[in-house]
Amino acid sequence: MYRMNKDGEFDFINTKVNNNKYVTPLLTDSHLHVIAYGEKLSNPDLEFKSILEIKNIIEAKLKDNPEKLILRGWSEPGVPKKDFLDSINKNIPMMMVRRCGHVATINSKMLEKIDFSGYEQYVDEKDGFIYEQALEVVYAEIGYYQNIEKSFEKAQESLLNEGFGFIHSEDIHGITKDELPFENSKIKVYEKIAVNNLKELYLFDEKKYFEEFNSVKVYTDGSFGGWTALMKENYSDKNTKGKKVWKDEELKKVMEFCEKKHLHLAMHAIGDGAVDQILQIAEKINPKSQHRIIHSAVLHDYQLDLIKKHRFILDMQPSFIPSDEPILKSRLGDRVNITYRFKDILDKNIDLFLSSDAPVEEPIWIRYLDILSKQNISYKQTLKMLVLSPQIIDGFDRIGDMYDRRLIFERNPFEYITMPMVEI
Repeated sequence: MYRMNKDGEFDFINTKVNNNKYVTPLLTDSHLHVIAYGEKLSNPDLEFKSILEIKNIIEAKLKDNPEKLILRGWSEPGVPKKDFLDSINKNIPMMMVRRCGHVATINSKMLEKIDFSGYEQYVDEKDGFIYEQALEVVYAEIGYYQNIEKSFEKAQESLLNEGFGFIHSEDIHGITKDELPFENSKIKVYEKIAVNNLKELYLFDEKKYFEEFNSVKVYTDGSFGGWTALMKENYSDKNTKGKKVWKDEELKKVMEFCEKKHLHLAMHAIGDGAVDQILQIAEKINPKSQHRIIHSAVLHDYQLDLIKKHRFILDMQPSFIPSDEPILKSRLGDRVNITYRFKDILDKNIDLFLSSDAPVEEPIWIRYLDILSKQNISYKQTLKMLVLSPQIIDGFDRIGDMYDRRLIFERNPFEYITMPMVEI
């Protein structure tokens, strides 16, 4: 058989079984929200649903007499605004999260229940829209998950069936580290600790979280769908540059904290304005550790040069290319030409991870081969990123793990797209 080595090449091994087959370690999804993904799998999905279909889904869920209702996945034009939700139920708090996870709509009961003091800029009381950190305020009050153990098991089963054995996740929203269900998990989880402000960061440090976990996650902007990704210039279809989540000095303190504590900092930044903020801070402090920018959907040439200079890893989602296509031209105009620059990133030898951002997208890695091949990225390059690249951060031994669990391809996966057998 042909077995992948630590350099991502296949070595021929003379064996009695699996002869002439190609064996690799299980794959890595380097950015998802595993428990939230399990919640999505366990609940009706609002994605691609009309307003009438959303109404029927909500009414069906209300028959179970829940104390609260949180559903996910809507996108334009099926927008369930506050008055629409109130017409269905005013007695329990309800929240409908947009597919991007950065925008939601809530009903009047939720507005009554939640104190958004200090976050008013993220709340539209008239139509019930809430954005970015306002969602975290809701989660802190009413909880983020409905069933942690069940949701994780559901997600784990789906990921293993797809061939993923390693994930980078972030799940501590409204729960403590002791509630994480990973102790006997079959997938290996590299957990990032998401913080919304400096106070939270220092509190996690006081509680010794960073003795167990070595990564911090921050959101520096939002999404294209909600016009909240931070751009250098206004959107082409709305008079806004998006939302800046962190003040420069506070984000600088986060990076300095991570440098001092030898923590890996992962920063959500979709717009070129958010990427600029990160790079300007890096220019001031010259970080020694290797940190990560997640999404980096819009990149100028000078930004690529600075990313290379400061050894940032880029963590990007190939599935966003087809998903964002319907809105990208109207949102960005000519800037669409500098979006999702996978090939340019690889050509500059910048470290690149591939991920799904589930539950935003389904973790279907085989799609990445086709999507990235259209940018002249070979199957070999894509598979090496999926199999080996994230080891530089999480330290999981993929090659050693392959002796217990593996993917078995009938044909050379560097040349042909085929679904492997998952052997666990």
